[in-house]
Amino acid sequence: MRHLDLFSGIGGMSYGLEMAGPFETVGFCEIDPYCRKVLAKHWPGVPIYDDVRTLNHDGPVDLICGGYPCQPFSLAGKRNGEKDDRHLWPAMFALIQKHRPAWVLGENVAGHVTLGLDQVLADLEGEGYAARAFVVPACAVDAP
Repeated sequence: MRHLDLFSGIGGMSYGLEMAGPFETVGFCEIDPYCRKVLAKHWPGVPIYDDVRTLNHDGPVDLICGGYPCQPFSLAGKRNGEKDDRHLWPAMFALIQKHRPAWVLGENVAGHVTLGLDQVLADLEGEGYAARAFVVPACAVDAP
């Protein structure tokens, strides 16, 4: 399955997907220059885009994943939601609409459940996706 990794960081999501199954990462998008260097080292030849708002990836995509910025929703922040300029779900959603992958995998903080998650699920369902949210606390994987 061809996988487009948004908000990639140093590639944890791609690494996990590639270890778990038949996934091939066909592109990354990460704004941080240091993280892009790490991605280039570990995934040579895979395109790395620097801004999800201007990403222009061509080619088929079976899965889009991304942990879009949590600051608009986090209980530790101001919780400005859509008013926060770091609210990048709309950019991720635009790529989902463009590529129409079979699967979408999003990740965010628990505070998103009470602020903004309903809109994300409605957006996906409006495009014909069956959407479901899961809350996986650290203790579920024996993490402190």
